[in-house]
Amino acid sequence: MVLSKEKKEAKVAEIKDALSKHPVVAVATLQNLPSRQYNAIKKMLRGKASIIVARATLLQKAIKEGRPELEPLAASFKGSTALIVSDLNPFSLFAAIKQNRSKTAAKPGQIAPFDLVVPAGETSLAPGPVLTELKQAGISAKIQGPKVVIDRDSTVVKKDAVINETAAKILAKLGVQPMEIGLTVLSAFEKGTVYPAEILDVDQPTFIAKIQLAHRQALNVGVFAEIFNAATTPLIIGKASRAANAVKAAVDSKSGAEAQPAMEGASAGGAAPEASAQETAGVPSAQASPAAG
Repeated sequence: MVLSKEKKEAKVAEIKDALSKHPVVAVATLQNLPSRQYNAIKKMLRGKASIIVARATLLQKAIKEGRPELEPLAASFKGSTALIVSDLNPFSLFAAIKQNRSKTAAKPGQIAPFDLVVPAGETSLAPGPVLTELKQAGISAKIQGPKVVIDRDSTVVKKDAVINETAAKILAKLGVQPMEIGLTVLSAFEKGTVYPAEILDVDQPTFIAKIQLAHRQALNVGVFAEIFNAATTPLIIGKASRAANAVKAAVDSKSGAEAQPAMEGASAGGAAPEASAQETAGVPSAQASPAAG
């Protein structure tokens, strides 16, 4: 639809207004996105983000006039482009949109997102003309009883190659759904930084687990290297107390004296504070040697 000059100016003004109200702006592609799913995504994002759909020239004009610091985002524009404005941080926004993607069968002419491999094993296909179709697609198969069995793992389409009609047809029959449909975020801007999709696509549970492991390892090193700070000091004192008590117990056992805590009443502060279970998680006992890295 051709817009009049007045409508174009009104649209640019509308986009500029939206850009001015939100710190985070993302670029997304609507390519191959069915209208039904687009409406579902809009509903899911309600209250969290807004999708701005317009011609790339109008989006670029609004950015240039309204928020020129967003101009690096234009490098991500391709095909049917949309802007997403939000108060969510880029990573949370990316994750929220990614959750709404779904799998679908491949169509002829689409590009394979990865190697499309059909694994060896029994299929649900009945013997018949399908054997010829499998062979045409480069899949080695045989009849075994009432089923068609694939002899070995077969790569039907290589990554980034065009999926032809034969491959698309047989993949669909085998129930292979390699394509994803949904809003695809290409990049996002926040506080002067443009984050590409490969940076935003974080496996959050794995990332959190790595941070927790790094914390435990750093705490472990700090205690054994006796680097004093708010986190390590109680643990270092507790470790020293246990070591002193162990030495005193050994000496007392040789002299026949009843063992007493070595640090009891040793200072005006009394006994060394016990570290909480949370603080001591992952920290070896005093007799253990430091963890490697």
